[in-house]
Order: sequence, then structure tokens, then C-alpha cells
Amino acid sequence: MEAFELVRLLVNKAVVPPMPRRRGNPGYGWLKAVRLLVYARLAGLENDTRIIAHLERHRCVVRALGFRRSIPDRTTIGRWWRRYAGVLAEVFKSLSGMVQALMPTRLLVVDSTPLIDLYDLEAEWGFTSKGAFKGFKLHACVNQNGLPLRVRVTPGNSHDSPWLPSLIQDLEADYVVADAGYDSKANMEAVKAMGAEPIIALNPRHGRKRKRGLKHRGLLRKRYIAEQFHSLVKGPVLRGCWIRPRGLAKKTAIMTAGLVGLNSIAVRAVLEGGKPLRAVSQYWA
Repeated sequence: MEAFELVRLLVNKAVVPPMPRRRGNPGYGWLKAVRLLVYARLAGLENDTRIIAHLERHRCVVRALGFRRSIPDRTTIGRWWRRYAGVLAEVFKSLSGMVQALMPTRLLVVDSTPLIDLYDLEAEWGFTSKGAFKGFKLHACVNQNGLPLRVRVTPGNSHDSPWLPSLIQDLEADYVVADAGYDSKANMEAVKAMGAEPIIALNPRHGRKRKRGLKHRGLLRKRYIAEQFHSLVKGPVLRGCWIRPRGLAKKTAIMTAGLVGLNSIAVRAVLEGGKPLRAVSQYWA
């Protein structure tokens, strides 16, 4: 299945909030815009100029995405990233629901990764285990198959720990795994409130001791699932495309469109009886 066929099938099936009619020229419409933005990430088109060049060379893609008369202008596509960021978030949430229905969530792994950007005015200095960096952070909650269910993009100086409750909100799981950066009483209570067992590494700065059984130690090793997800997203899925666009809003929209594409491939793989991560990796290889 080609990328544009996948986009048209799954984005149309996703629950997207209705957009109110406006006076004057109706334009291209939000559904066509969202299709194009997701397709751009699936096709690996790094900027708006390359999107236009790609559409001019592949008229079959233009027709499949619903553009009957003309190709949108580059500046129009640039505005769509910010205008339809909320719609992209709703599509991502809907596809995440499909992922949960097809693959019941047993394990949630929460982690963050830096998105280095030295030139964006909204970038901030932050710290990881590898040292200081300037840019943004991707906070993600993935299931046992490494598929994203909830994400947030924040400036680099944002701490990891306060984001855990919002990342697991409205989700169901047996266990929630996280590293020592999420070790806090509030996070423990948030995990227990959702009916799951917290498997959070002990932060030595707190001076506490916690008994760990073999099961807990084994589950803590599952943190590699989130690390693999971050490598996949920053590598073949996004290819550093967050660096050139300016502003947190546009970067978030680009990230969300990429994750919509990732989950779309995973849903298709499960429906066809395959392994979702292998299908995703092959698609972007």
C-alpha cells in the first residue's frame, strides 16, 4: 500500500473534530490539509518547498489526497502546520485508541529525549544524563510494542517528572515503567490512581530505599523500549526535520504528523497479521 493510500484510509477513519464553516473562499478544507501534512512525514519530505516539488512530480498523489484543481502554495502549507496542529493532535489520539483496541496495553513506558536546536528563539537550555543541550524535549508514553500513545513537546528546560500524570491520563495498563527522573510521590499516586503498578527507578538523591523483587528488576529493564522509540522517531521518521521550522507550535505539529504516520503503519501491520515495529522499520528504512 502506497503512503497516500494509507493516509487516505486511516486519516479518514480517525475521529476528527468538525471545523465550522467560514465566510468567503472555502479554501482547500481541513481534511485535505491534514492528509497532506501526514503524507509529507510518511514520504520523508523535510520542508514545505520539497512538498511542493514532490506534488508537482506526482500528480497521482495530488488526486489521491483530494486536491482536484490546484496544488496549495508553499506559504499556505506553512500556515497549515500551526492552524491544524489541534486537528493533528485529535487524529493522533484517535489512532492511539485504535492501537490500544488492537493491542491491549499491558505495559506503559514513559521517557523523554532531547531535540537539539541551537538557533530557534524558543529553544531553551536543558540537561540530560549526557550533559547540557539547547533545544526542546519530546516526552512520550509508549506501550509494550514501542508505539506512542501520548506525547508532549516542550522547551528543553522543562523537567521530566511533572509530565508523567498527563502522559498516562485516560490510559489503562498493568505496569508503568520510568527512570529515576520520574521518582516522586505525585507520580506514584498518579500511577496507582489509574489502577497500575508503578515501576519507577529509585532516585538516589531522595535518600530512600525500596525493595525490588526479580519481577520489578526485570520490568525496569523494559525502559529500552522507549529508547528504541526515540531512536526510530529522531532517525528515520523525522530525520531532523524539526530543526529548520521555527517555533514550538510548528515543531509540535510536525512531530504529531510523523507519529500519526507511524501509528498508521502499525495499525495496518496488525490488521494484516504482521509485527508493527518490523513493518514501521521496513517502511522508513
